Amino acid sequence: MPELTAKKARFHHYKSVSWVLPGGPLKGEAYVPVVEHDNCRGCLVCQRTIGWFMEFARLARGLIGINLRDCLHWSSLFDNPQPLIVPTSNLQQVNRDSLTRLREAYYALPPKARPHLTTVWPEDRHLTQSQRFEDRLAIVKRMVELWEDGQYIGWPS
Repeated sequence: MPELTAKKARFHHYKSVSWVLPGGPLKGEAYVPVVEHDNCRGCLVCQRTIGWFMEFARLARGLIGINLRDCLHWSSLFDNPQPLIVPTSNLQQVNRDSLTRLREAYYALPPKARPHLTTVWPEDRHLTQSQRFEDRLAIVKRMVELWEDGQYIGWPS
């Protein structure tokens, strides 16, 4: 299995994820994921590698205390029978209201006091800090919409 790094792995979203034992329950084999793709041709969530996520998650935790990292299953599909992301019914802190609070907390600070996003991607070299924040916030907003739609987000192994 190739090593997944933040510079190579990309999020993908799926309609559903289920797990099967290929040889039956008595063989003692590892579970194998079966995913149903949603035929996404590249959206805000799928276009970028995952490297931006941890930096943005730290920013969100520092500003309003939400923990975006706990919403994701941080391993490849072939590690164990867990969903790639918690269904929206399990999300208690991450929703549209919390993203609104995050935006308000960010802009309530004077520009020089706002936390910086230091990772610069080729497509956003020309963006200001506020524009980078809006870019990452738009991606997380789309992820929340997918969660609310009952989809799963992760990356293939």
